[in-house]
Amino acid sequence: MRAIAPFRVMQILARARDLEAQGRQVVHMEIGEPDFVSPEPVNRAAVSALAAGHTHYTPAAGLPALREAIAAYYGDRFDVAVDPARVQVTPGASGALQLVLAALVEPGDEVLLTDPGYPCNRHMVSLFGGNPVALPVGVGDGFA
Repeated sequence: MRAIAPFRVMQILARARDLEAQGRQVVHMEIGEPDFVSPEPVNRAAVSALAAGHTHYTPAAGLPALREAIAAYYGDRFDVAVDPARVQVTPGASGALQLVLAALVEPGDEVLLTDPGYPCNRHMVSLFGGNPVALPVGVGDGFA
């Protein structure tokens, strides 16, 4: 664990908050938090769901209807047949990446990661015994 560097984003966030406290205007781009309120239709749907008693955990793999919709999307978009039973819904990209890395990375495996890229990804690779290898990319590489 000592080899895993601190998550610098929290240091950047603290500095941004200090600047805001001094009256400076800051555009936050450090933690992926939206800078707008939830749209009203989303708020109404959430209130309706709570009122209808939808207050428990969903199935671990995700709601069956959502898994079916994702499988259908892949069929329509990429012309591949995906069994909904093979679809795993996660609460974000990091959770999905952790599952994939846990399944695929063997100790000593090299894992290519774009640079620039999300800093936590290299730590996740290391967590599963892999060696993160930076692959520099830029506008000239079609990475924009």
